[in-house]
Amino acid sequence: MLASLWNPEAENMTRAELRSLQFDKLKTLVENVDRESPYYHTKLREAGVTPEDLKSLEHYQDFPFFDKDEERKSQELSKEELGHPFGMHITCDPKLVNRVSSSSGTTGSPTFSGFTRTDRAIAAENTARGLKRIGIEPGDVVLHASVLSMWIAGVPAIDSMMAYGACVVPVGALSGVERVAQIAKETRPRMIRTTVSFARHLAATMQDRAGINPKTLGIEKVVVTGEPGGSIPEIYSEIEAGFGGATVYDNMGATGCHSPTGISCAAHAGIHFYAEDNAYFEIVDPKTLEPLPIENGVEGEIIFTGLERECGPLLRWRDKDIIRINTEPCDCGRPGVRMTFKGRVDDMLLIKGVNVFPNAVRDVVNRLSEQTTGNIRMVLPKPGPVAEPPVNVLVEHIKGLSPEQLTSLAEVIEKALHHQLRFRAAIQFESEESFEIQTGTTGKSKLVEVLNP
Repeated sequence: MLASLWNPEAENMTRAELRSLQFDKLKTLVENVDRESPYYHTKLREAGVTPEDLKSLEHYQDFPFFDKDEERKSQELSKEELGHPFGMHITCDPKLVNRVSSSSGTTGSPTFSGFTRTDRAIAAENTARGLKRIGIEPGDVVLHASVLSMWIAGVPAIDSMMAYGACVVPVGALSGVERVAQIAKETRPRMIRTTVSFARHLAATMQDRAGINPKTLGIEKVVVTGEPGGSIPEIYSEIEAGFGGATVYDNMGATGCHSPTGISCAAHAGIHFYAEDNAYFEIVDPKTLEPLPIENGVEGEIIFTGLERECGPLLRWRDKDIIRINTEPCDCGRPGVRMTFKGRVDDMLLIKGVNVFPNAVRDVVNRLSEQTTGNIRMVLPKPGPVAEPPVNVLVEHIKGLSPEQLTSLAEVIEKALHHQLRFRAAIQFESEESFEIQTGTTGKSKLVEVLNP
């Protein structure tokens, strides 16, 4: 039975209705940032545009982008000049901010996102849309086994799920498999929310490490977020089987908007983007940054604008994610554009002129053999994006393989990578007993290791 929608009026809008609403909100947003932020006023003038130039959504393509480097510089300046970390691009009184989130800081100093009550309310609205779509009701027990931190998928996610009315059990992920297993056994959650990496780890190790079979916990829904994999059949099928037939749902956020903004369905046919009334997106060519049409099959870098963001709006934010668009009707019957994550612009490696995404390497290994676990790491002698072949790829294999089996498996993987991704790899192996999954502060697994950063 198809779950009902949380906000049918907003989620069932036609494309024409959405475009009209988006333009009205965008016009108001641009006028507001130009009026309230000297930083934005100068930024727009230097780009040769003013609010009066925004006469249609197409004209918005003439407005400048915003990215992580600019955000970091803006926030460093605001700490020096204004005494707060929210950036010179802030458009509200800092005293209205009542929650602060932070990036992981893995590629530099962390950046901060302030949320007003209005910002938090919109994030809670979007969370409610996702939970309703997957059949979670207020009062249902939800085990939060992701990080307990300032990261947007940490405490902010808990905040929004509680606002929906879910009974949230914030066990976190860093407490370990044994603790998560014990709390799950005692609280009997309908849903567990975590990263792809930790969901796989729980399914594979809970019985051995905690003496608890994850299939007996009664978990019906596993919501994964923060890293690719939740929409890949070889990965979500493994998690679903490990939890005794639970359904995996892939959750999507959008920097600069009020995350989350989308979730997949039981059809596993992409992530339904359900927040277009408050999260405007564009697709551009990742090399030229020229706009691409929003139509079926289009693939490019996604650009976000939170249409109602009060604290520190980000106009035309480059999230650096490569997305494929699907506009065909979904078998589940739910409305909305669907998206499939293909890789990240800043993760992409250039190997002898060939663009290679690390998650694509992992996907090839995942599909190839049941003798591997699916965990991989590309090991580079120095930072990318340029890498010289053969590229060392460390692959985790199941227990008990002989040297002869590993030699044969390495040849198979190397040929598959060369045939499908067009680069030469040198495969090295580690057993699942010794392979170390490297993660950052957000719990995401790292697919690239640099020996001399």
